[in-house]
Amino acid sequence: MSKFARIFLFVFVVFSLVLAACAPATTEAPAETEAPATEVPATAAPTEAVVEDPMAMYAPDAVSGDIVTAGSSTVFPLSERMKQRFEEEGFTGNLTVDSIGSGAGIERFCVAGETDIANASRAIRDTEIESCRSIGREPVEFYVGIDALAVVVSAENDFVEDVTIEELALIYSTATNWSDVRPEWPNEPILRFSPGTDSGTFDYFVEAIMEELLGDAGGDAILNSAGTQFSEDDNVLVQGVQGSPYAIGYFGYAYYQENASTLKALSVNGIEPNAETAESGEYPISRPLFIYSTAEIMQEKPQVGSFIYFYISNVADEIFDVGYFPVSDASAQANLDAWMVAAGLAEAPDLGAMYAPDAVTGDVITAGSSTVFPLSERMKQRFEEEGYTGNLTVDSIGSGAGIERFCVAGETDIANASRTIRDTEIESCATIGRTVVGFLIGIDALAVVVSSENDFVEDVTIEELALIYSTATNWSDVRPEWPNEPILRFSPGTDSGTFDYFVEAIMEETLGDTGGDAILNSANTQFSEDDNVLVQGVQGSPYAIGYFGYAYYQENASTLKALSVNGIAPTAETAESGEYPISRPLFIYSSEEILQEKPQVAAFVYFYLNNVFDEILDVGYFPTSDAQVQENLDTFMTATGN
Repeated sequence: MSKFARIFLFVFVVFSLVLAACAPATTEAPAETEAPATEVPATAAPTEAVVEDPMAMYAPDAVSGDIVTAGSSTVFPLSERMKQRFEEEGFTGNLTVDSIGSGAGIERFCVAGETDIANASRAIRDTEIESCRSIGREPVEFYVGIDALAVVVSAENDFVEDVTIEELALIYSTATNWSDVRPEWPNEPILRFSPGTDSGTFDYFVEAIMEELLGDAGGDAILNSAGTQFSEDDNVLVQGVQGSPYAIGYFGYAYYQENASTLKALSVNGIEPNAETAESGEYPISRPLFIYSTAEIMQEKPQVGSFIYFYISNVADEIFDVGYFPVSDASAQANLDAWMVAAGLAEAPDLGAMYAPDAVTGDVITAGSSTVFPLSERMKQRFEEEGYTGNLTVDSIGSGAGIERFCVAGETDIANASRTIRDTEIESCATIGRTVVGFLIGIDALAVVVSSENDFVEDVTIEELALIYSTATNWSDVRPEWPNEPILRFSPGTDSGTFDYFVEAIMEETLGDTGGDAILNSANTQFSEDDNVLVQGVQGSPYAIGYFGYAYYQENASTLKALSVNGIAPTAETAESGEYPISRPLFIYSSEEILQEKPQVAAFVYFYLNNVFDEILDVGYFPTSDAQVQENLDTFMTATGN
């Protein structure tokens, strides 16, 4: 039985039960009395009430007419598969799927108004939404999958576990031997395997890796790389990589999974490819897949509403085979909720009134990360300014301790964390009856800065940073070509969470447990809790270096220069994707049970999600993308049952 049929049957049964519940109650018949026999005229038997199933009109074989969808070449094979399935289930109309690129697809949808559905491998932009509105269209978004590429070597390869984006671009361009990429790797020729130029996988790799580093020359660089074997057949690529410990290739993650016993998937920028890192955007070679329509189109053209409903209900059955990752259960439910509202079968609740700060009472207890603490404190202040009069506690006790209080002791309503909650912690929550719900509310990124007068440093590696903040005396101790001048180091003090994060991400990453002592014992290092002192110190000499929150660098960008780290410049995009090495996600966690049982907690979380963007830069962190903001709200809607 197809998923659509199961849903159809479920709705039919529910409506039958509702009808039965609404029928008039029966009363006991009075006792019989003897009466003269009379002939009773025959009457027709009562007609059974017909149960109308509101979903029946959306069955594939119940709709007709044309459907026009166009856009991303990446979404194209998935939409083609769903078209095939839709027609197999009985649709006999004309369904067109055009592959013209995300931007062109959204333009046809939002400017020309020629299509019913736009396919995109990125979130629709604000300017495109405005274009849609100018022709009377309000886009409705459905998040249907994640595209992620696996970079693979043979399982016999014992020297590569992780590569950076810069190294990947080098591997697929000018490098001849592995030792050209890292000196400690073998002095053996790189055997490159790549999808052919007709492949969307090739196009995405060029865009995400080659052009990211080499600009418009990225495509030519891979095509001109010596000895690279191209094939449209993934089996050829797999066999090629399997054949040598010095081979490397890339293709859809699902195809790697089929051959995981003989291949090894590499981490990229330290991030392993999996469903979680692909959906969160942490894995650098991943991107979301969307389809867009409008409520008006779906209601005026039942065939469009039917196809979208079929698509979001069945895509999880097909997506691995096409080569992509499915979205989370929460996102899948958010899709169905959005469809119900757009189709006119459910009303969107007025959450603004339901969860207004002045409409709720009771206590809210939140605890955890010292990094999230100032942001939650700011949101608490704003929440109280808007009318909340209850008691809202924000404790700074560290991510692990905060999650423990939430998942083990069950003492708090919200846990703050500067890392993703672990599977073991989720299991602990489950043992006390809590179903964890997470919200990515920002990104913490540190800027490593020098004076704008410094003309010799543009980029440092993590290893070089650890050396700079430990045993190096002069700049030339780090790189011989740098000046033989003393390094003037500036650092936040030990009471600062920024110091703790730098020690964790840079010093301990390279030097282990001695990393903290190494920076404290480094010569000529000036520590201060006042970022102004650090800024002025770095401004004062071309041989100075410092680090602090990126937002504080932005305020002083005219006199300071932010360095790339491992070749990645610090930006909102690289921070959210996890490419920039000194960045980490900021989360708040609650549970479905708490959000439904305590309106004051739901109100604070809802207020937080809707207003954090206005405050986060001032606190010193990066905001998340618009797509992530919407995903947070969709997750909230699902968790609260709205």
